[in-house]
Amino acid sequence: MKYRYNETLPADFAALAQKCGARIPLKSAHEAIRNSLFTVGIFEEEQLVAFGRICGDGVLYYLVCDIMVAEEFRERHLEENLLRELGDYLREHRRRESRVMIRTDRAYAEVCRKHGFKYVDEDYEVIMKG
Repeated sequence: MKYRYNETLPADFAALAQKCGARIPLKSAHEAIRNSLFTVGIFEEEQLVAFGRICGDGVLYYLVCDIMVAEEFRERHLEENLLRELGDYLREHRRRESRVMIRTDRAYAEVCRKHGFKYVDEDYEVIMKG
């Protein structure tokens, strides 16, 4: 497995998202990758099999998002590796006043807890979106 930082191609990102059940148009994938602060792609023989990224203003707010692992690689727990790599970036760049949030699927909730994330509202376990 090979880790690539800030090198994931939008087409690979969109293809992995589709494998994971989300549809991201290629144009949107291009803009999302371009506007990311940091991306981590895990590749198996040149195929993107796991991905995560950080968005935000790079000072006060960081959003960890798009944590994805191809189904055939889930038993390898690559989400742990993604969160470790993303966490390393945050430890290096965030400030004391920075806020870090994560947007992920319930499937990864437990591993996110292990990395220090918790629900904003324990009763509802959601952050409002519009």
